[in-house]
Amino acid sequence: MASTPDPIAALIADLQSTDEFARAQASFALGMLGAPAVDPLMNLLGHHDHALRLRAAWALTVIGQPALPALIEMAEGQDARLRIEAIRILGAIGEGRALASLVQALTDGNPQVAQRAAMALGRIGDPRSFHALLTALHHPSPDVRYAVCNALSEFHIPEAETALREVARDDTSRTSWGAAVADGALRAADAIADRPAAPDIPDGFERAEEIVRRQP
Repeated sequence: MASTPDPIAALIADLQSTDEFARAQASFALGMLGAPAVDPLMNLLGHHDHALRLRAAWALTVIGQPALPALIEMAEGQDARLRIEAIRILGAIGEGRALASLVQALTDGNPQVAQRAAMALGRIGDPRSFHALLTALHHPSPDVRYAVCNALSEFHIPEAETALREVARDDTSRTSWGAAVADGALRAADAIADRPAAPDIPDGFERAEEIVRRQP
């Protein structure tokens, strides 16, 4: 395994400093370094310190695309905790290349992994994940179904509103924190219904024809 260059190792150490300013500077600098900082930051995603994991995740999100291969590999790994960390960052980056891994995670047997995947897919909002999310409305975990409802609210698709209203009518379960899935589904359906539809944009021929008609 290649050793970490000294400047990056120093920044990784500062990221774990007790000095808040040093931590903030290190996070920013590591994010700006890009690809060379990816592996050292990935190593921190399994750290016991939650705050440190968040700082590493923030830097990886800033790095963006160069971090995708390592994050996708982690998202498809065996360690559920690391998978959750990677999926969360992939959702924040919002890159379509991660969709296949996130859709796969949506079917994970671990509800926490599937829940995080639903949240990430909603944040990305790519229509290619729409039908996978619709299917996940039937996931056995109420926590996952609740997250899927929220994710679907990001899609302005009538089919989503119809499916969500069915969940609001029929699902009587509650999440692990006590929220009613039906309430989440109803809010999501209302959000879709209240969102103004995108105006129709005439094609080039129609625009040209309208301009000709307006000529004196």
